[in-house]
Amino acid sequence: MSQSIPPNSSSDNGADASDPASATGAEKEPGVSLRALVGRLAEAFSADPKTLARVASVFGEVRERAPDLFVPAAGALAPAFAVTEAAGGADTEPVYAALGEWALDAEGEPIERMRSDCMRFQSAMTRGVLRLYAGDPERCAESLLSLQRFVFLQLALLASLSARSQEGGGVVRTLPTPEYAAFMDILRTTIESHRQEGKQLALLLIHVARVEQVDRLLGLQRGEAFMLRVTRRMREGVLRKQDQLGRVSRDQFACLLPRIAGEGVAILAANKILGALEAPIPIGDRSFAPDAVIGIAMYPDHGEDQQTLVRNGKLAARAARGTAERSAIYDPAHGESEELKMQYEARLRYALEESALELAFEPQLDLHSGRIGGLECALHWTDKELGKVSEARAMEAAETSGVIREVTWWVFNNALRLRAEFARAGLEVPICLKVAASGLQQPDFPEFVGRALRTWGVPPKQLVIEIHEKALVGGLEQLKETLVRLKAHGLRLGIDGFGTGSSPLSNLAQLPLDEMRLDATFISDMQRATHHAKIVRSLARLARDLGLRVTAEGVEDAETALALSALGCERIQGGYVSPPLAAREIVGFAAGLAGLSLRPQD
Repeated sequence: MSQSIPPNSSSDNGADASDPASATGAEKEPGVSLRALVGRLAEAFSADPKTLARVASVFGEVRERAPDLFVPAAGALAPAFAVTEAAGGADTEPVYAALGEWALDAEGEPIERMRSDCMRFQSAMTRGVLRLYAGDPERCAESLLSLQRFVFLQLALLASLSARSQEGGGVVRTLPTPEYAAFMDILRTTIESHRQEGKQLALLLIHVARVEQVDRLLGLQRGEAFMLRVTRRMREGVLRKQDQLGRVSRDQFACLLPRIAGEGVAILAANKILGALEAPIPIGDRSFAPDAVIGIAMYPDHGEDQQTLVRNGKLAARAARGTAERSAIYDPAHGESEELKMQYEARLRYALEESALELAFEPQLDLHSGRIGGLECALHWTDKELGKVSEARAMEAAETSGVIREVTWWVFNNALRLRAEFARAGLEVPICLKVAASGLQQPDFPEFVGRALRTWGVPPKQLVIEIHEKALVGGLEQLKETLVRLKAHGLRLGIDGFGTGSSPLSNLAQLPLDEMRLDATFISDMQRATHHAKIVRSLARLARDLGLRVTAEGVEDAETALALSALGCERIQGGYVSPPLAAREIVGFAAGLAGLSLRPQD
C-alpha cells in the first residue's frame, strides 16, 4: 500500500472517490444526515462492518504495542475506534458518528485539513501494520487492505463535502440524537407505558447557551461539532443505557429518565450532567464552556403529556439561569413569571417600534475643577402598561427577546446624537455608555461604534464605553480582542462594579482599560462601615497603580466626596451632585454649576 492515496483513487468496486455522489445518489439533498451519508459511502467503498472492525483491531494493537507510531490525526476517531475495538468490532455506529463529527470540525480550510488528517492517519497506521505483522504476510495484507478502504471512505467523504460546498448545497448536519419530532414521539410512548404501570419519569431540559456564541464566531458547522461534543460528554459519563437524549432546538437537549423513584434521582442526574459539562470544550484552537442550565419536569406531577412536560422543563430551565445551582424543578410560579417576562418583551418591542424609549444623563462632578467632568447615559423606559421599568429589567427583556442588538444600537446612536447637540450648545464633556456582555459579543460591535462616532461627529476621546465586571468571567480572550478593536477607534474603556463579583485581578490587568468606577455598594456607607472604607481605599490604590482614572458612584454627601478626593478619586456622581436629568436639562445644569469647591472651611 502506498503512503499517499490521491483523492481520485478507486476502490475495488470501481467507485470514483472524487465523485461519491454518483455512487450514492442522495448526497445532494440539503439537510441530509451526515452520519447517514457516511454509512452510504462506507457501503459504496466496501468499508463494511468487517473492514471497520479490522481497522479498529489494528488501531488498538498499534496504540498498545507501538505507541511511538500512534498519531491520533483525527481526534474524534480515536475514542470511536476504542469503543468499536472493545466491543469486538461489532458496533460500527461510533465510527460513522465520529467521522461525521470529524468532518464538521475540520480546522482552517476544511478539505485541505481533512486530506492532511487522512494522510497522517494512513501513514501512522501503515507503519504500525508493517512493524507488527511483517512476519505474517496474510495478516499484513488483510490489514493494509482494510486501512486502504477506510482511507477511501475518508476521501470520499471530503470529496462529497467539497462538492456540496461548491454547489451551495447548504450545511450538512449530523444527527447525533433524535430531533424534536422523533424525540417527542419517544416521549409520548414512554408516557403511555408509565401511565399503565403507574411509574414516574423525569424530563431534564438542558439549555446550552454557549452554542450561539460558537455559531457566531466560528460558523454553524463548528457549532454543530460543539453540540456533538456536549452530547458525547453526557452519554459517556452520566446517562444510563435506558435514558433517552434528544434535541428539541438548536441550543436545547431533552433527557428522558424513565422509571425513577422521585425528584431526588432527577436532581442527582442533573448535577452529574452539569459536572460533566463544567470543563471547557475545545473547538479548533479555542475552548468554550457550555454554560448549561437544567430544568426538571416530572411525570405526572408537572404534566401528563409530552408538550406540557417539555414546556414546563423549559420554564424551569429559564428559572435556573439565575441560580447558583444551575438547575431547578418546575414550579407553577415559573409559568406566572414567564407570562410577565413575555409581557416585558412584547412591550419593549412595541417601545422600539414607536420610539417610546428615552435617555437620561447623570452628571459626574470633576473634583479638581468643580465642574461637570462627564455624563453617564442610562436607558429610561416608562410604559403605559408596566409603568417605570428599570434599566436592568429593560436590558434583561432585550436579551431574552432577542432584541439586545437593536436596543444597544438605539442607545448608542441616540446618546451620540445628543452629545453632538450638547457640543453645539457649548458643553464639551465625555459621555459614558454601559454595554451588556451580550452586546459586546456582537461580532460587528466595534465597527458599529466607529461608524456611529463618525456619523454624529463626536471625537472618540469623548466616549467612554463601560463593561461590568461580570463580562470578565469566561471568554477572556474574546473580550480582550473586542476591547482592542474598540480602542483602535480612539475611545476610552472603563470597568464598572469591580470588586462586587469574583473576577481575579489578573483578568483586570490583561485588558486595555482606562477607567474604573467604584460601585455604590461600597461608597454609600463608607463613612460608617469600616470594611467598606477599606475596600474603597484598596480599589482606589489598585486603580492608581494600573493607571486608571477613578469615578465613584452613589455619593450622597460632602463628607464622602471629600474622603474620596483624598483617596485620589477624580470624579463622583450621585445624589450629592445631581439625580439623572433629561437631555434638555443638561446644558442648563452645567451652566449653573459654578466651580463647586470641596476644600474644608477654615
